[in-house]
Amino acid sequence: MRRLYPLLGFASLGIMISVNAHASGFRLPEASIAGVGTSNALVANYKELGAVAYNPAAMSFHEGTNIVAGLVLIDHKASVTPAGKTDKIDSDHNSPAYIPNLSVINRRSPQWSWGININAPFGLETNWPKNTFPLPASMHPAETRIELVNFNPNVSYKINANTSAAVGLDYYRVREVKLNTQAGTIKGDGGDFGWNAALMHVAGPWSFGASYRSAISVGVNGNLTSPLGSAGVAADVNLPWMLQIGARYQATDKLGVEFDYERTGWKKFNQIIVATSTGSPLVINSNGWSNADAYRLGMTYDLNANNQLRAGYSRDLTGQGDAHFSARVSDADRNLFSVGIRHKIAGGWELEGAYMYVKFDDRNYASTTLVSSPDPNGTAAYNGKYENSAHLFGLGVTKRF
Repeated sequence: MRRLYPLLGFASLGIMISVNAHASGFRLPEASIAGVGTSNALVANYKELGAVAYNPAAMSFHEGTNIVAGLVLIDHKASVTPAGKTDKIDSDHNSPAYIPNLSVINRRSPQWSWGININAPFGLETNWPKNTFPLPASMHPAETRIELVNFNPNVSYKINANTSAAVGLDYYRVREVKLNTQAGTIKGDGGDFGWNAALMHVAGPWSFGASYRSAISVGVNGNLTSPLGSAGVAADVNLPWMLQIGARYQATDKLGVEFDYERTGWKKFNQIIVATSTGSPLVINSNGWSNADAYRLGMTYDLNANNQLRAGYSRDLTGQGDAHFSARVSDADRNLFSVGIRHKIAGGWELEGAYMYVKFDDRNYASTTLVSSPDPNGTAAYNGKYENSAHLFGLGVTKRF
C-alpha cells in the first residue's frame, strides 16, 4: 500500500497532489524552450541542446561547455458547470505560473560528458470556491498545490561515433504541497531520489532515442490545521515512471521531423493512505488510475545559418478513469499545438522563443454513486462538465563555450 500526504485527516481526503497540468495527470513535460516549440518531441534529437533535458545521452554529441536556460509562463484556465446548474465556475488558482529550466553540459573527453538538468516535471494547482460541489466543508476541495523541482545530474558515454548511453539521478524536491478543504489546511515538504537511463543512436539521416525515469516515492512531512486543532502528518508522494522513445528523420538539409511515444506509469497513483506522523492510518483512498500514453510530432526547419523555425503537435491521453474521478485533478485527454524559433547571435549565444496552446477535451462526468464515506472520489458530488485550456509562452537563451 502507498501512503500520501493527507488532505484533511480528521474527516476527508479528496485526492492528493492535484493539478491540471499539460500532459496526462499532473505531468509538466516542458523541460526546455525547444521542447515547448516542438510539443516535447525531442527524445531522438541529437542536434539541439534543448533535447538534453529529455534525453541525457544527447550530451555526447555536443562539444565543449554549454548552458541552456529558459522560463515558461503557463496561463491555465479550469472551470466546471456542476450538474443541475447553468453557471460556469472557475477555479480560483494563481495564474499564470512561471516554470524555469536550466541545463549545464560539459564534454570531459571524446567519450565522457557530464551535465545537470533542473526543471519542474510535475506541478501547478487548482482552487475551487466554496459551494462549488454539494459536499460538506470537511470534504469540499479548496486549494490544492504542488511546487516540485527536479535536480538531475547525468554522465554519458559515447560508445562509438554514432551511439551513446547515459545514466543519472533524479532528486525530486517537493518545495511545498497544499491539500486544503473548506474546513482545514495542510501543507508540507520533502525530497527523495530516483534514477534515469537513456540511449541515443544515429544512422545516417535517422536518429533514435530512448529515455526512462524511475518511479519515486517522496516522503513528505507537514502539519494539519483544522477547527479540531493542529497535528503533524506524514505520507509518501508517489510519482510515476516515464518512458520515452523516438525516431527523427533529417528529410532535407533544412527539415527534420521527429515522432515520439511516451508512456507514464500512473498506476503508481493507485492508492493513498492518510496517516499520522507516527504511521497510524487515518484514511484509505483509492484513485484507480491507469498508465497513460502520449504521441508527439515535432519539426525543425533551418531558414538559414542563424534562424530555425519549430512546430509540433501532441495528443496526450489521461490515466484518470471515471471510477475514482476527482475535481482536484479534473483531467482529460488533450491536444497540444506549438510553434517556436531559435536565433543565433554573435559569441556563441542563441535566443529561443516558443508558444504552445493546450486544449483539453471537455469532460462530462456523471456518476450514480452517492457520497457514503469521507472520500468523494468517483461520486455524484463531482458531476458536471469540466473545461480546461492553457497558453504557454517560453523564452530562453543558450551559450556555447
